[in-house]
Amino acid sequence: MKTVFVLFDSLNRHVLAPYGGRRVPTPNFSRLAEHTATFERHYVGSLPCMPARRDLQTGRLSFLHRSWGPLEPFDNSFAELLRRAGSYSHLVTDHFHYFEDGGATYHTRYDSYDFIRGQEGDPWKAMVQPPWDRLRQMYHERQFSQSARDKFRRNIVNREFIKDESDTVGTSNS
Repeated sequence: MKTVFVLFDSLNRHVLAPYGGRRVPTPNFSRLAEHTATFERHYVGSLPCMPARRDLQTGRLSFLHRSWGPLEPFDNSFAELLRRAGSYSHLVTDHFHYFEDGGATYHTRYDSYDFIRGQEGDPWKAMVQPPWDRLRQMYHERQFSQSARDKFRRNIVNREFIKDESDTVGTSNS
């Protein structure tokens, strides 16, 4: 048996063609749905991304008594359970929260992983003297920051290096 677990933040079911969405073309999801089981019901236990990931990976709802944080040594993640059953698991993620303080154990449960850099506040690229005048014109004031280590500054700098999908690590040009 092959298992592919697909998890996206901020992706609404109503936009996906396999669930009747028509406003935004989603041909890759349609192709995936042709070869997979499509689940019609899912009930969320936790809405913030890291607690929701813990719920999904461990099968236990825990947000009301455990906040945003790592998988604990006593958590049995599905990737770990698959390994014990003789299956290989591989994570492909752009979710940098796995690699920051407080989230550092989710990816270690997989046999291997790829981290696609540059999303949200990921401190991926460096720019010592960004062209602030030009950049200020490109971003809304609520999404703009010149403060060191601020997630908005990091995002602005990363966007300077990602002009299209082929600029992201792990993207195939074939």
